[in-house]
Amino acid sequence: MKPPAGSGDTEKGMARKGVQHRLTRVFLIQILFISMATVFGVWATAQIIEQVLVKEALIKEAEHYWSLHDRDDDFPRPNTRHLLGLLEDADTHDPVPPVLANLPDGYQRVYLDGENPIVYIEHHGEARLYLIFDEQRVSVLAFLFGILPLTAVLLVIYLTSFLGWRKSRALVSPLVKLSEILRHTDVDDPSQARPNLEAVEAEPGSEAAVLLAALDAYADRLLRFVERERQFTRDASHELRTPLAVFRANLELLARQVGDRPIIGRMSDTVDDMESLVETLLLLARTEQQPVQEEELVVNDVAVNLLDRLQPLAERKQIRLQVRQTALLTLHASETVLNIVLTNLVRNAINYSGSGHVTIVVADNAIHVEDTGAGMDAEELARFLKPFERGTSSEGGHGLGLAIVQRLCERFQWSLDVASQPGKGTEVRVRFGD
Repeated sequence: MKPPAGSGDTEKGMARKGVQHRLTRVFLIQILFISMATVFGVWATAQIIEQVLVKEALIKEAEHYWSLHDRDDDFPRPNTRHLLGLLEDADTHDPVPPVLANLPDGYQRVYLDGENPIVYIEHHGEARLYLIFDEQRVSVLAFLFGILPLTAVLLVIYLTSFLGWRKSRALVSPLVKLSEILRHTDVDDPSQARPNLEAVEAEPGSEAAVLLAALDAYADRLLRFVERERQFTRDASHELRTPLAVFRANLELLARQVGDRPIIGRMSDTVDDMESLVETLLLLARTEQQPVQEEELVVNDVAVNLLDRLQPLAERKQIRLQVRQTALLTLHASETVLNIVLTNLVRNAINYSGSGHVTIVVADNAIHVEDTGAGMDAEELARFLKPFERGTSSEGGHGLGLAIVQRLCERFQWSLDVASQPGKGTEVRVRFGD
């Protein structure tokens, strides 16, 4: 069978959204947030140092100087490696750069002699004090004692995140490998339905190892169950053929002796149903083990041949069976499978109709089976395709035909649709493609 359209894109999308991809994305987002938080922290720290600590230190430095200046007019201005003080009053005229003389009082940055120092200007009576703080040397110390340790911490965080990412990938790697194996396992082919889990390596005692052991045991039990079911279907179908053949032979002998009676006709119809069911079960058992032979079919011819074959059954039930062809439909499929599907649908329609007519409609890329029977309500329609379920107006059958039809349609990727209304009959449509 061909894979469904778009399955390749779906698998690629699933691979892109796998656990490992998500883990990588989570760790990358984590590293990104750490980096952003670090950059913001460094920027905020620099702003706090400049706008709060340095400013407050210069204000306190000015207050301290003015207190000393009030006691001694000739007290020297600050003059250290990082701080220079200049004073202008009636007795002192330090060489104040013109760019500073025109500035208002307060805290500000000034471009001076190719540098950009922080300047604090304050008046005290008639005197004016200029404090020039060169924070570049302090920035070097901050870098040596702040940024470098912070960088080391970041490297440790990045390294531990990378190791955590590696460990997480190693932990989920068996699960990813297992999902890939299960995704590419052909469950429709019994010879390949059991996945080979030997390629998946997991640490003993880990959750992945427990999962692998459970899946392996489950696969063994499931395949044994499927094989038992398939073997029973084959054996039961073969064993039923003999009593059915004997029963049919005795019915024919009885009909020659007593004539064609209605009760004999009903018994003959039942035998036909049973033989059709046995043939279908055998086909299902074979198609699940080996592919069926497909050929180019003209569905119109298959429908006409089916009409000829089931016409006696319809006449005995006083039902008009007809074929309406609205298109010439060709199909690459197994003729046996198509015959079984249509036979079950038409037989079911005949059993449910009671009287009236059953029409096989060959349309473009689909075939319809319509009857004028009692129809079904929503509750009956919900049970319609379940095994051993029959409508209240059914005059025969075993409740398996439509369930088998549904199983065959799923097996060969045909679409089965049912529409019904009480008192207006039922329409079943088999669509063979998009």
